[in-house]
Amino acid sequence: MSRYLPGRRAGRHPGGYSNTNYLLLGQLLKKVTGLQAERCLARDVIGPVSLGETELAVGAHIEGPHSRLYEAWFRMIDPPRDHSVHDMSWVGPSASLISTVADLNRFYALLLAGEIVTPSSLAEMQRTVPVVSPEGRTIDYGLGLHPLQPLSPGQDPYWGHGGTVQGGGTPAMARADDGRQWCAAVNLQRWNELDTSGRPQPHAIDAALAAFHRLAANG
Repeated sequence: MSRYLPGRRAGRHPGGYSNTNYLLLGQLLKKVTGLQAERCLARDVIGPVSLGETELAVGAHIEGPHSRLYEAWFRMIDPPRDHSVHDMSWVGPSASLISTVADLNRFYALLLAGEIVTPSSLAEMQRTVPVVSPEGRTIDYGLGLHPLQPLSPGQDPYWGHGGTVQGGGTPAMARADDGRQWCAAVNLQRWNELDTSGRPQPHAIDAALAAFHRLAANG
């Protein structure tokens, strides 16, 4: 959620993605509502739209069935380290969400249908600027949303976001015009090996995810 783009009006380089603004937003929510950001989100978002399998982390353990999480850190941790027991509450609203693919699909469908924020707020979320992603690619990025153009011409873009923590990742995308959406959860992170310049190299997992995304997004 970074709109820090030094020199944007002067046509200089784009800014970089950062979780800092999510932490600042959490402090702003506390100042305005008098509640911790986690309680505010549970009251105003998670509860009203019935995300029954979604919560903010409050400790190192997840109750109920869940996948294990493994971190390879660009093949420098071999075998990958088990991060299944990991307290993410320290990052607050920037990366401590625990959910399911079903709840994420529900959230994005309702968001794009205008049932979570007002149309004017959704339009502001979809107003993009160029930002350098954590993978080093320049992407169009709004306020907690970024677009993905469909392969078929004439269709609305997908909108969504990805989340990554030690060992886990969940990209999710939805399209308002026909209700098509997709979400994937992976339990291994940073599986790519780095080249001599420090850039991640292609991996079979990347190809499999890309094929899944093409099939889910375009049929």
